[in-house]
Amino acid sequence: MIDARELLAADLVGKRLVQVTTGWHHYSDDESSLLHLWLHLEELGPVLFHTPGTGLSLRVDQPHGPYAMAEHGNVSVVNDSSDIPLTRFVGQPVRSVREISYNDGRVEFTAGLTLQFPSGSVRLLGLDDDLVIAHDQHLGAVEAHLLEGVSIARVVQTCGACPSQWDAWTTRGQYLYLRYRHGEGTVEQHPSEDTDTWDGEESRLWTSWDDGTNGDWIGLVDFLAMAGLRLTPNAKVCATSPKIDRNG
Repeated sequence: MIDARELLAADLVGKRLVQVTTGWHHYSDDESSLLHLWLHLEELGPVLFHTPGTGLSLRVDQPHGPYAMAEHGNVSVVNDSSDIPLTRFVGQPVRSVREISYNDGRVEFTAGLTLQFPSGSVRLLGLDDDLVIAHDQHLGAVEAHLLEGVSIARVVQTCGACPSQWDAWTTRGQYLYLRYRHGEGTVEQHPSEDTDTWDGEESRLWTSWDDGTNGDWIGLVDFLAMAGLRLTPNAKVCATSPKIDRNG
């Protein structure tokens, strides 16, 4: 387990889900709402997902016990509830994490995350101070303002054989290194395509997955779909440039 601290979404990638703990606020005998969510992950321990108002905050934190709130009801704590979509993924690693943005033309913020497991995915959202877990359900009118993934403005293929790899830049100018080999795909964030800049605090893993094929080639469109990335309508995509596999 690591020391208690705020976590980045990328810290979850590759960690196996061991247990799901939920805290519920009960207003009356037949009314309750999700108050807290902890995902117990290998190497990290219990990770608390909570909403500071809008969006999600992640930190390592031990689950609390049940407690009473006088006239405001009480809070119960449940482990591995069959009513929580995440419970079906216990025992599986987090394959990728993708941000979900909210934009209604007036307000824009990061609303939550999509966690991808080998057997499926689930969305975790912080909306209007409510913590929402959405597996395959439609959330109503708010869906029109939710956008998943990151937009890519420019891509340069740096190897067209084994491994398949690309340099990519988001619409905000962030450089990403895309790589696929032996059925494993990764997206890494770095300050630039210059590998001498890859050892600092700005470098981190965005997403990682294994498609089980042990393959050494993948097309750009399929890679982006697996990674939760998308090309802008006017994205510039360049053919292979003569570079070697940076990771050997």
